[in-house]
Amino acid sequence: MDAIQEVLQEIQKIKDTRKARINSYREASMSTSHRQLFNTLNADIDIKAQGLKGENRTSYEAEKASRLAEADARDAKNKAFWDAL
Repeated sequence: MDAIQEVLQEIQKIKDTRKARINSYREASMSTSHRQLFNTLNADIDIKAQGLKGENRTSYEAEKASRLAEADARDAKNKAFWDAL
């Protein structure tokens, strides 16, 4: 029985190590969202776009909303991937 217990303990250690590594990778991967990256990379463009008027402003806001929706979708896929592990 002792040999079986040792094997089961080793198996549990391996599972715990795997889980800890996955959580570490997940935290690193999700520390900065795609939305945050988009906002950071486009901050200067967003400032310049404040001067837009009329149709140009509407077009810019629509494009920005579309890109943010894409970023949110990537974040959701990323989260789903890590949750599935």
